Amino acid sequence: MGNISCIILNYNDSDTTAELVRQLEGYASIDGLIVVDNHSRDGQWKKLREALAGRNVRLLRTKENGGYGFGNQAGICYALRHDDPEYIMIANPDIRISEETILRVRDALERQADGAVGSAMVRSPDGRELFSYWDLVPLWKELLDAGLVSRRIFRRLITTPVGKLPPAADGAGRLVGAVPGSFFLLKRSCFTDSQARRLFDRNLFLYCEEKVLGQKVRAMGLKEVLVTDAFYVHAHSVSIDKSAGSITAKQRILHRSRLYYYRRYLHAGPFARMCARIWLAAVLCEVRFLTEILGMRW
Repeated sequence: MGNISCIILNYNDSDTTAELVRQLEGYASIDGLIVVDNHSRDGQWKKLREALAGRNVRLLRTKENGGYGFGNQAGICYALRHDDPEYIMIANPDIRISEETILRVRDALERQADGAVGSAMVRSPDGRELFSYWDLVPLWKELLDAGLVSRRIFRRLITTPVGKLPPAADGAGRLVGAVPGSFFLLKRSCFTDSQARRLFDRNLFLYCEEKVLGQKVRAMGLKEVLVTDAFYVHAHSVSIDKSAGSITAKQRILHRSRLYYYRRYLHAGPFARMCARIWLAAVLCEVRFLTEILGMRW
């Protein structure tokens, strides 16, 4: 079965990255490990080089911190030039994943002729099930999903339950709109060289990259597969916190990305975008009130 090149994106997180490298370098299914440093601070860059010295990994450094998509795209282009992989694995440093899960996802994609992207269910370090997929929905559902309260009230309207998702070719997986960017496999044969070199939109720094990828995959007539009988662990936001900081700062970046996604990929017109800005401004107030004043965690 297909060889796998694995890309790990690092930003000021050398300890977490080195820990994942130590886990993955013993997996026979992974033929190449590529760590892309998204222009960490000089001290962290030096620490990362020291932590990975002598390990079976190639280390790249971008000229700037262009965000999640920018760094991962650099890794994909490097893998295409040097490895000619049949599969490319994207992994956040803050995940823990078994080789069995990687092989299970690869098998599901092998069985799905039009399966271009594959992932597994997500769990927290304490074993709780976490959000594992998105539907690709119209703007009004996107706006409901943006609010902390509205998302919970209208959850069943926004997201299709796992059991009602279309089945994948392997019988156990499901077809979804998009999967989280913390871990997924790309099937190289589904993309031309030109497509593979432009999978991520460089206008996005953080957030919405997964939905953009989902939209591109759907436009190509391809599918994303979620394996429901395997999982990986994600220490959610450990990597993002290195880039974004406070909850309010993360929300501002998220809302900029959402507005771009609405315009570029949902083709929202001027009036729709104005309504979206008003709604997102209200959501930002909601976030501040619930988290900073009431001290709630979401």
